[in-house]
Amino acid sequence: MRQPPPKLFRPRIIIMRHSERVDAVLQEPDWPAAAFINGVYSPHRTQLPTVLPFRADPYEHVLDTPLTRYGKAHAHRTGEFFRSIGLIPDIVYSSPAMRCVQTADAVLEGAKVRRRNPIRIDLALHEPIRRELPIQSAGFFSAAGFNVDLHYRPILPGNDPGILLGESRLQYYRRTHLVLKRITDGVFQKRRKMTANPTILVVAHRASVPLLASMLNLDYVDDQLTYLNEIENNKRREVNFLSMIIAEYDPPSHSWGFLHDFNHMRRFRQHKRLF
Repeated sequence: MRQPPPKLFRPRIIIMRHSERVDAVLQEPDWPAAAFINGVYSPHRTQLPTVLPFRADPYEHVLDTPLTRYGKAHAHRTGEFFRSIGLIPDIVYSSPAMRCVQTADAVLEGAKVRRRNPIRIDLALHEPIRRELPIQSAGFFSAAGFNVDLHYRPILPGNDPGILLGESRLQYYRRTHLVLKRITDGVFQKRRKMTANPTILVVAHRASVPLLASMLNLDYVDDQLTYLNEIENNKRREVNFLSMIIAEYDPPSHSWGFLHDFNHMRRFRQHKRLF
């Protein structure tokens, strides 16, 4: 018999920056010349990942940089930690940047839910850009072996990052808020179909992490634009690789509260699983 919904619906959201990227460690913009021999990938540095999805032009990996070998392993261990405390992602969203999709995939693998929970890729989660980037579609990642939700309809469809070029700060705020509302509202709309409180994982970029988190309770801020400008300017440098902000919805106050320490998170071990 199907269990009734929880009396108090308390979804959780993990907003995470991607793991360590190749270009942050390997200061060689021409590394594909040595790593691809006759089109075959052979990593020539220990920092390079053991496997890379095929691209007709290997130099696209320079502009859409992958994770380092350590970065992938670190994301996998993060997933293992989530599983150890019962904070297992049920619904997963990612920027289409290679490093973000790889991070989400590795976290899910570490949490042992990779096959069960496909990644929803949305260009609206990408950071602002100043030049054209070879961003790939959800179909590309699916063909490369990633478990991607091909039925998900993103806020920004397709894989054309040109629509982000020349974007103003206000436009960036608006699309970030739009995708966050889509994510959170979607969970609340389906609450009656859930037998436990879900955990949402969002993998994005350095500037996006504090910005997305600050928007969770944006309705309670008077001067919203000034507030968001301060968040973006003051916290951008504080977000390291795999840094994350974890929040839980509080029904009595109709707002999101932030979790700050390990002991606060350990209680998730007592929560029932969603599926």
